[in-house]
Amino acid sequence: MKNKIIAVDFDGTLCVNKYPEIGDPNKELIAYLKKRQANGEKLILWTNRVDDRLDEAVKWCAEHGLVFDAVNDNLPEIVESFGGNCRKIFANEYIDDRNRLLESCHEKSNMELWAENEISLACKHEKTDRKDGEWDYGCACYESALKAFKSLCEDDHSGMSIGFTKAILNRLIDNKPLRPIEDKADEWNEVSFNKKDGSKIYQCKRMSSLFKNVAADGTISYNDVSRYHGTYVNNPNVSYHSGLIDKVMDEKFPVAMPYIPNDKPFKVYTEDFLTDTKNGDFDTIGLLYTITPLGRKIELSRYFKEAEEGFDEIDKAEYDQRKEMAKKRQEDMKNGSK
Repeated sequence: MKNKIIAVDFDGTLCVNKYPEIGDPNKELIAYLKKRQANGEKLILWTNRVDDRLDEAVKWCAEHGLVFDAVNDNLPEIVESFGGNCRKIFANEYIDDRNRLLESCHEKSNMELWAENEISLACKHEKTDRKDGEWDYGCACYESALKAFKSLCEDDHSGMSIGFTKAILNRLIDNKPLRPIEDKADEWNEVSFNKKDGSKIYQCKRMSSLFKNVAADGTISYNDVSRYHGTYVNNPNVSYHSGLIDKVMDEKFPVAMPYIPNDKPFKVYTEDFLTDTKNGDFDTIGLLYTITPLGRKIELSRYFKEAEEGFDEIDKAEYDQRKEMAKKRQEDMKNGSK
């Protein structure tokens, strides 16, 4: 046949399944079938309903603008071509809730087609010799992103609503809460108890990077270990986490309740160097300045040297002196290697 024949189920397909009653209409599928029919394709209602229940379904479909070429029967041209009417309904496509996914019965938007092409190009670049059905880590990531994109396309977002949705989704992916965290007992788990001084540490149930420190005298402080990123001033592409940075930054920018974390971290620009080789990789560190989540630059000018336990703070003069010592040590090593 020149034109395709489509057999479509009723309960659970054209409408929500509430048999023997008729559920709410599947407006997207009905519109899809009407468009297919307008293009010359034939429709058959293919349902287990009989007698009055079947009549109700046919009437309901007509009220929604869907008139069938046949109902639980083959088309006359099919009967003629086979020389009789067989029990099986012949069709090129069968649409029901147990066969073809109803989600596939819609016309793809330009955005969906564009996204599919972009993902296809990216996957081909990721693995040029990928075979059909072959799993690849990079391609799997691209294809997962495409699924999420298509899901958003189905919701008919406006330019404004997609922006809001994107911001919400990004926070969820980054494990950031959508509503402010409060110091309520049911939002925290005790994770540490110091028997010597009676201090306790609690971890937030809603944000695993947030901790509450309760001192022996009852003083409370908070620490979000994902709030600050150390960045080498001479190598800004490398970031790291440091307890020293947390301590200094929490003094200057203390976490307060209710707390809603920023989308971006504080970037703390640092430099370090070694004055004595027996001290390992470095023994002096400068916390120079920070760029806040809103892009503001704030000078820190805090300097530290290695001590028996941790680091002791030093002034700028001693820091500069140690920096010259480190520079001289490197020059001596360079000259000694010649």
